Amino acid sequence: GSAGVLLVALVFGHFGATVPDVVGDMGLILFVTAVGLIAGPKFFRNFKVNAKSYILLGVIIIASGALACVAGVFLLGVPSDVSAGLLAGALTSTPGLGAAKEAVAVAGNASAGYSIAYIFGVVGVVLFVQLVPKILKIDVDAERGKLSAPVAQAATLEKKTYKNLDEFGLMAFSAAAILGVLIGEIVIPLPGGAEFSLGTSGGPLLAGLVMGHFAHIGPVSIDVPKRTLDVVREVGLA
Repeated sequence: GSAGVLLVALVFGHFGATVPDVVGDMGLILFVTAVGLIAGPKFFRNFKVNAKSYILLGVIIIASGALACVAGVFLLGVPSDVSAGLLAGALTSTPGLGAAKEAVAVAGNASAGYSIAYIFGVVGVVLFVQLVPKILKIDVDAERGKLSAPVAQAATLEKKTYKNLDEFGLMAFSAAAILGVLIGEIVIPLPGGAEFSLGTSGGPLLAGLVMGHFAHIGPVSIDVPKRTLDVVREVGLA
């Protein structure tokens, strides 16, 4: 899949090919906004159904990855900027790479760490997702039906006619991306002089989730067709 682009880019980068940072930033914004808009219609409804499980699973995954990252720094002597990239790559988190590049002094080192771990992360996740249902003897189709039922029911109840801004939903997508970038620029001061912001990864994701959930503002549709989101997501990731 998309990991093929990363492999080819590694070869080009090895021989000295470069691109402006704005290309990577724009790609990240496009990708994350599309992911948010795709997940938005189901995210909040599914979250209500199984909130405790989702939160616990998210905490375990991130905490175990973060602990491994810290262990790499203190026990193995891996530079912290490379380790931040390794964490993002191991979790196959492109938004995580964006956050890592913003946090470290040398963004290239974070990108190198990401590239090293990403391939292993992709292979590991694919194998894990395919094997776990078989090991636990889970009927994936039945579970998918349970998740889809409340969403489909809600969509049927809310089905109305709204005015589209344009055929492909590009105006709504652009609004989500711009709003997300603005949200990402908000800096929240923390104790000890530290600061926190969602950045170019978290801001567009949040804006996409919210806009994807509501899908309209009054009589105006802010829904983006899936075909548009699929294209923009893949272009951004590439």
